[in-house]
Amino acid sequence: MLTATAPVDRAVRQVTAAHARAVSSASLEALRIAFGLLVAASALRFLARGWVGSLHLAPEHHLTYPGFDWVAPLPGAGASLHVAVVAFAGLAIAVGWRTRAALGVFLVAFVWMELIDAALYLNHYWLMTLLGALLFVLPVGRAWSFDAWTGRVTPSSEVPVWMVWAARSQVGIVYVVAGIAKLNADWLLRGEPLGMWLAARGDRPLVGSLFDLPLTPLVVSWAGAAFDLTIVGWLLWRRSRRWAYGAVVVFHLTTAALFQIGLFPWAMIALTPVFFAPTWPNQLAIGSAKSAPADAPPTKAPATASWVQGAVILLVMINLVVPLRHYAYAGDVTENEAGYYGSLRVMLTEKTGTARFLVSDPTTGQAWTVDPDDSFEPWQVGQLASRRDLLITAAHVIADGARADGHRRVEVRADAWVSVNGRQRRRMVDPALDLAALERQPR
Repeated sequence: MLTATAPVDRAVRQVTAAHARAVSSASLEALRIAFGLLVAASALRFLARGWVGSLHLAPEHHLTYPGFDWVAPLPGAGASLHVAVVAFAGLAIAVGWRTRAALGVFLVAFVWMELIDAALYLNHYWLMTLLGALLFVLPVGRAWSFDAWTGRVTPSSEVPVWMVWAARSQVGIVYVVAGIAKLNADWLLRGEPLGMWLAARGDRPLVGSLFDLPLTPLVVSWAGAAFDLTIVGWLLWRRSRRWAYGAVVVFHLTTAALFQIGLFPWAMIALTPVFFAPTWPNQLAIGSAKSAPADAPPTKAPATASWVQGAVILLVMINLVVPLRHYAYAGDVTENEAGYYGSLRVMLTEKTGTARFLVSDPTTGQAWTVDPDDSFEPWQVGQLASRRDLLITAAHVIADGARADGHRRVEVRADAWVSVNGRQRRRMVDPALDLAALERQPR
């Protein structure tokens, strides 16, 4: 006997079956390999450029995140060892040696690095953290890995198709959110901050003269917004996928050549192939493409534990809520930085600022000026002079120093001015506001 809910139940079963359909795990394993190599390259670059000393050990004070004041770099050679562990974890992930454990080590060590100083925040660090968490949850490393070849895990060449879509979503959200963020007056009507950046590159051969044309920043800005907002759709459409990936490569190679944005362009080039068919790595392989030894037993998709599905749902929610949460705050995130961390606002803001602190002890009536250069490294000063949350953090650091010198009550005010995307500079905070009395809240 049919009931009123029978069509709904049948539709639910069909959707569930479609999402549980087994597909090749090759694209996920290729994503794991690319991710591991990117992690290793990033850590080795950090070591090679001496950033352990200049960014972790040299600062007298770190501008920590609220609630994470206890996070600090390991002393002495331990700081370099810490970054080396990240590099080793990346290589282990790439070759699939104790894959899940390697991903766990990466997450702990890398997040610790991220939390050392908020002035070092980069959007692609956030992406790598979330992608590392997703790969930790998913059953990767069951093919094309030492774990599979040595029998540490049961080899398997298939996964439920929803896992491939979860990985695609993790990469695609970067483009979509970045495109939405570009729908603002500075980007679309003023062509900033690209106008300033391109003008500074007018000496480039062949294209430099184009950068001086008044319309160039607007054309490039609109093209960038259109790319970010539509590229995921083009990647998902089978007929346009190859052309779309070609556009991804050209776009990111261009940004890498013009702007100093680290490994981000290379990360997107390496990770975006996850949008191709799940079997794409096999199609590129020479000869007989098998992800397990010839004498391996027949493979099947591993059963999916309920905790895996729950963890993926949680990550999906984080990917939706965190980048867009700034819309829930009053004011413009470009100005006040509220909701900035994790917002994936890529290449949208150019800020220049100046700051000095007026410290006073109401008990004694003493007052003195503190130049941030006396307490912080130049790269920290550049950030705290343009970001309100870091200015408040610096005020707390200065207040703690004054208390350590014997001042019972301390008030810290700031004379801070900032220019955003070339606009006329304005005060960042009320100069009468005691910043040391403000509670540092994660936003």
